[in-house]
Amino acid sequence: MTSALAALRNLASGLGLVVLAAAACGIAAGAAVSGDLMVLGCLACAAAVPFALVFIERASAWDGRQAYRMIIILTIALSAVVRLRAIDDKSIDAQILVKLLAIGLTGLMAAAAFPRIGLQRHSQAFFVWCAFLVYTMMTSFLTATPALSLVETTSNLAAFLLLYSAAHLLNRDNLVKAMVASCFILCLLSLAAYGGMPSLGRMSDWVNGAFVPTWRLQGVFGTANAAGGAAAIGIILTLLLSRGSRSHPLDLMLLGVFLVCLILSNNRMAMAGLAATLLYASWASGNKALKLAVFALAVGIIILIYLGTGDELLEFLSRSGSPDEITSGTGRSRIWAVVLELWSEQPLLGYGAGSAKYILPKNPLLFTAAAHAHNLFLNVLFSGGLVGLLLFGWGLVLAMRQAIGGKEHGVFALLIFFMVYGITEPTIGGLVSFVPMAFYTAIVLAIAPSRDRGADEARDGRYAQGASLKAASS
Repeated sequence: MTSALAALRNLASGLGLVVLAAAACGIAAGAAVSGDLMVLGCLACAAAVPFALVFIERASAWDGRQAYRMIIILTIALSAVVRLRAIDDKSIDAQILVKLLAIGLTGLMAAAAFPRIGLQRHSQAFFVWCAFLVYTMMTSFLTATPALSLVETTSNLAAFLLLYSAAHLLNRDNLVKAMVASCFILCLLSLAAYGGMPSLGRMSDWVNGAFVPTWRLQGVFGTANAAGGAAAIGIILTLLLSRGSRSHPLDLMLLGVFLVCLILSNNRMAMAGLAATLLYASWASGNKALKLAVFALAVGIIILIYLGTGDELLEFLSRSGSPDEITSGTGRSRIWAVVLELWSEQPLLGYGAGSAKYILPKNPLLFTAAAHAHNLFLNVLFSGGLVGLLLFGWGLVLAMRQAIGGKEHGVFALLIFFMVYGITEPTIGGLVSFVPMAFYTAIVLAIAPSRDRGADEARDGRYAQGASLKAASS
């Protein structure tokens, strides 16, 4: 009787699947004949839903390969910009829905990871960074749009916790590989957009009274500065933190794509940050006396050239041909002055996370593009006040100290990049994307030991305990 019922259930299930498949084929055929692409798209999405749910379940269970792939997918989904929007356009469209879904999945994976990690392995720096990110969420209620600000700050906290979890559960090397793979895919998409969709892939600017695409690459990163920063980070991760051979064809291809994107973005601060990072890495590798002499010689030559040419050198380095572009940091010094003046009116708590894009562009001394403080520390100060800056500085010092104490010179070099890059860019703030995620990756690599390192420490502890017991018994 039981076997007969089971056979009937299997038959009913099979017939149901056949009926559903026939109905789907009929709908698809009708849509194809009528040219209704929306119906075809919905059918494709519906067919993919079961596979997507299985993938999400395995990834949230931190199955190694699936979790690794999910981190790459989420990084791309959070970072890619496929439709340009005005700064004040906060409407919900398909692009925003995808990002909201990615934020939710990021939080889901982070929440599923912590029962597996436990509480005993977290350092003081981890709790300081959590306190800073939670504080930024609290300041969202100071802004004119608390709901939007909460989404942005929540995305940053979720991304930090996801990356921290990946360092523990997937190993630090796999976290680096996931970030390199994400950056490579984003850069390839950016190069494709640069050639095939100039309105998306190239930065637009005023030229002879018309707002037209220029030669600077912004790709799917949204801005040329974000594209250049991401490309420089990809180079640093590949050269200093990946364990592969630097002469391997794949690594050479990665470096080539990153370098092309960096050059086409014409992001001078990203180039300066990359140079400072590589200089530190070279310095840390040994033979410091000779390198110091070469560096001093290079600085001396640059100073002599500047003294001899003056404004001509600054005109050559500027994009507009004006020396003021260099001396004012492309107008950033004026933004910094306004930021400090406004901050003095709200010194303790600041104006709230993400408030700069509503306040600075309306200032009569500034302009529409001044949507943030254009400086990492000033951006934190403006949004979070002294409390936010102290928490941020405390966490940064702890991370840098742990990187130096653990002789993680590659990680410290990556942090140096963000300190240089942050002179003119906010780095964090707003909806999380690749550059902020790379910054959190640098913090995580400094403060979170890998699974292998934890196992080595445990093994060393057991060995030392065994040796002491053996010595005591003898």
